[in-house]
This record gives sequence, C-alpha cells and structure tokens, in this order.
Amino acid sequence: MTMREELHQLVDELSDTKAALVREWLHDLRDANDEDGPPLNGEALASLDRGLADLAARRVKHLADYERERGL
Repeated sequence: MTMREELHQLVDELSDTKAALVREWLHDLRDANDEDGPPLNGEALASLDRGLADLAARRVKHLADYERERGL
C-alpha cells in the first residue's frame, strides 16, 4: 500500500467531525510548504509521521479532555 493509499484509508475511517479537522490541518500543511511559508525540514516531517502514526493507532484524545485534565 502506498503512503497516499494509506492516508486515503485513514481519512475514510474518520467521522465527519474528525475529517473536517484533518482537512484544516492538511490545508495548513499544504500552505506551509508554499514559497512564502516555512520549509518542512526532516524534523517537521518526522513529527508529522509520528502524529499520523498516533492517529492511526488511535493514541489521541479530544482537546476538551486534554484541557480538563490540565485544568485549562
């Protein structure tokens, strides 16, 4: 399976709410790699890979839960 195929599969498994959030993130990533945006270096790409792996493994929590746990 190619990386793009895997990404498509992950997106297909998301709820509509989560898909909307991921769409915003992908727009931000795409725009960050334009001529006026900062370059995506190896460290940034590795961080994105770790984040995608966490999403795929469902090692994520809702922002509201994170904020509540930290008293924010």
